[in-house]
Amino acid sequence: MIEETQRPVYASISGIMTAFSISEATVHRLLNAGAFGSCKIGRARRIKVADVEAYFESRKDQPDAVGTRIARRHVK
Repeated sequence: MIEETQRPVYASISGIMTAFSISEATVHRLLNAGAFGSCKIGRARRIKVADVEAYFESRKDQPDAVGTRIARRHVK
């Protein structure tokens, strides 16, 4: 029997935007920077919620997130 969970394991880009209160551009920037992965099923892109949570947890004591415009300005 499959155990039911309270939250989804995978979410769409819009689901990640809503759950983490971030913009679509930020989600795409973080995906392109390799902060977390995604898989594409047909035309739908799905992101593992636990990967996004782990990314933000690892960044909580750091002032600038990798992949943001602030961080990219300093890269040569």
